[in-house]
Parts: sequence; C-alpha cells; structure tokens
Amino acid sequence: MENLNEQEQIKDPNQLDLFAGIVLTPEQEKMVKDFIDRQSRTATLSEKNNKAYEQILINGGFVKDKHFRNSFKRQIITREIQLGYSWDKTNFKIELTYEDTTGYVQLIGKKFDAVNSKVTNDIIYVDFSDGKVNSSTIQDNYRYIKASSLLSKLETYNKRQETLLEEHIKKTNLKQSIVDKYAKLYPNATVTAKNEWTRYDRFFDIVEVKFESGSYVQFRLDTYKNTEYLYKKFDAELDKLAADETLERFSKQVKKEASN
Repeated sequence: MENLNEQEQIKDPNQLDLFAGIVLTPEQEKMVKDFIDRQSRTATLSEKNNKAYEQILINGGFVKDKHFRNSFKRQIITREIQLGYSWDKTNFKIELTYEDTTGYVQLIGKKFDAVNSKVTNDIIYVDFSDGKVNSSTIQDNYRYIKASSLLSKLETYNKRQETLLEEHIKKTNLKQSIVDKYAKLYPNATVTAKNEWTRYDRFFDIVEVKFESGSYVQFRLDTYKNTEYLYKKFDAELDKLAADETLERFSKQVKKEASN
C-alpha cells in the first residue's frame, strides 16, 4: 500500500501543474495559451470593427439610440471549453478565463402587430461591407447601399408600419359594420367574417351571409370607399336541381332590359 502511494506521488517531468491543480502536458499548455491569445486578438478586432460600423451609421445621419442601438460588450468570462481534436485523441476539457464579446449594431425599427392591433418597437439586423450597409428586412434585397440611403429607407419602412396599422383598424371596423348590417337585415342567417384565398390576391377578408338552406352570399371589403361589393353567391336549391329542371327554370326567366 505504501509503494502504491509513492507511485501516485511521482509526476511526469513533462507535465506542469496549472489551472487549479489540473496537470497539463506542454502540448496542452500551448493549446491553452494559443486559445487565450486568439480570443484576445478576436475581441480586439471585433471591438475595432464594431466602432467602425457605428461610425458608418453616424456619418450617414443615424442617431444612436434613436435609429440604432449598439449592444456590443467586451468582457472577461470563465467557462469550460474543449481543446484539441477527438480524431487524434488530443481533445480535453478545461475551465478557462478569457476575453469574449457579445452584442451587435442593430437598427431600431417599427413592426406592425396584426394580432394585437398595434405597432411595436423592433430590432432589425444590418450588415456592413466596404463602408456600405444592407438590411434585407428594410430593402427587401441584399444589395449594399450608402448609410444615408438606408436611413431614408428605414424611415419609410417605419412609416409603412404605422400605415398598415391604420389600414388594419379601418378594415376591422368596416368588417364589423358589415357583419352587423347583414345580421340585422337577415336575423335567420349566419353572418361571419372569414378569409378567402386566390392565386393572385392571396389572403383577403370576406363577409359571408349564409342561410339555413345552405345558400350564401359573400362580400369583399373596399376600404377605400368604405363599403362592400358582391364577391360570390351560391344557390343551394338551384344546385340540387337536375339538368332538365334547371333548363325548365331558366326557360321561364324574363329577359332583363338594359337600363340607359
């Protein structure tokens, strides 16, 4: 037992006691030093780039904390990391204290929230390249432009969100007024607002007046004229008729004279 304890106390001369008692080989010690140095260089470069990015926006007319925010922060952290590679069995885990960075330069924008009928503040990402900027959210493309041009587009984009809210409120009020109108005119019908979809118009709102027979009339909304117009109609009784019954019914219809 005493011989075993003696063997445990013998250390490899190529190993060093570092990092809270963890024994590292010279190769591992070099990996640790290289990692810490690399993190420091990366943090310095990130900080330099961040200041340059902020200055590009300021030179283009952006005002900090009004048009953009800068959450960049350089800090010292302690975290367990893995160094080396598994394929050559040099990988190992160790807790290190090193430099790191967080945060970015981001635009301050507006966002229309249809669910809650309001406009909220929004953070919009921006990219930088050779003194120019790009924000695909605002531009709807990936072309890099001058910061001053992006500022103009940001202001237009934010105003558009306010306009979307106004249009949404107007449409919601119109929709409700139409539902109330036909519910009062036809109390025996079920009047509902729903969405319709077409290849060209995508999704849009309609108001449907459906009767117990299954027949219905659907209206589309015209927010510019603040009214509705006929979109679709369905006669359940006519749909049930056989071909000869349909022809007989049509034959009894009187031609409507065109009005002057």
